[in-house]
Amino acid sequence: MFNINDYKYDEENCYIEVGGESMMYHCHHYLTNLQKTIYDAEYIDGFMLMASCAADAAYYQLSNLCEGLSIEESKQVAQNSYKVFGNGLVDLSAMNEDGIELTTTKSILSKTWQMQFGESKKPVDPYTTGFLAAAYGVIYKKNLKDLHIVQTTEMASGDAFNTHSIRVGEPNITLYPKKSKVAFKPTPKPKSSWEHADLITKTFSNANQNFVGNEEGYIPGFGVYVVCNQSDYVNRVQFEFMKAVEEVAGEYGTTLAGELLMQSGLSCGFFTLGGIMSSPEWEGAVKPYLKSTEDWAHAAIALTNNMGWGYQIITEISKEKMVFRNYTSFEDYSYLKMYGESDHIVHTANSGGWSSLQVLLYESDLVETGKIDTKTMFEEVRKSKFGYKTIRTKGIANGDDYLEMEVVL
Repeated sequence: MFNINDYKYDEENCYIEVGGESMMYHCHHYLTNLQKTIYDAEYIDGFMLMASCAADAAYYQLSNLCEGLSIEESKQVAQNSYKVFGNGLVDLSAMNEDGIELTTTKSILSKTWQMQFGESKKPVDPYTTGFLAAAYGVIYKKNLKDLHIVQTTEMASGDAFNTHSIRVGEPNITLYPKKSKVAFKPTPKPKSSWEHADLITKTFSNANQNFVGNEEGYIPGFGVYVVCNQSDYVNRVQFEFMKAVEEVAGEYGTTLAGELLMQSGLSCGFFTLGGIMSSPEWEGAVKPYLKSTEDWAHAAIALTNNMGWGYQIITEISKEKMVFRNYTSFEDYSYLKMYGESDHIVHTANSGGWSSLQVLLYESDLVETGKIDTKTMFEEVRKSKFGYKTIRTKGIANGDDYLEMEVVL
């Protein structure tokens, strides 16, 4: 009932839309670090913030995917899309008009939280709770504003399974205003200065068809677990977290939340890019075209233009400075859809993610050996051992034609 091959990747804008929701790939390092950042701010109900954001995005998507389908067909669509996108496995057969209390044993967030941080004192699968609320609401024509949702058991806390309860009752989901449609600016998109960029992008152009959940509902690849997220889910989590911190700490909260979110992006870039550039796929399909360290940077950008992050290029690269641009940034366009124009630059995951590239290429022996101890080196990066800093200079959401950042020594 759900086939990812039915959805075409927009090669010009490096964008894919499924059921009205733009989709993008993130690694488990980003998702778990983002979640821990939010959970560590104990003055915020991080679980419900993330569950509400998940419910909002999944409700809109499933409403479109399930339009005109029967109840059983809609259940199959929800189950299949959840699995295909790499979230794990859910079985909705027991869901009925009264709701559902569902146990699961395959959850990417629970699995990778344990891998990253060990045991958790609280439930760590808010995405699934929000997704199930959306599925129930769509299938049985219930409004999210009337639902009570909760996760009561957690594998990362030592339980045998996760338990999610969805019922009509005392409402606890935060509701958000209706989003606008994506509308890309007609900005010229210059080609990469590296002659092989288009070839590398094309070589990996079927990412959305090849990166799909396996029999356990997981997507292992490039040494990480990958999840295909609703872009507006991940970005709303970021933006709502920033708003919550601002409410507590005022103007300083804006800076603090931005720095914390950039750290999550840094982890994604470091482990995902490190995994990509030390993988057999890179060795076979990319490395023959690489003649310099700078070529590695251009190739990494070209390959990841298949990930739904937007159309990206590097305009300047050396050990001392990298200038990165994204002409259809997933963060900027999510912000515009959800909140309208911003009075400040909003990209944090982009800024954190691509700043890691400088360290990988110029401060490790990755280029010489094709290998890297990402875990050990990431701890050194977090301590700012290498002296790189990120300067955000332009952003689409605040009126520029593209986002731009500089990573400098």
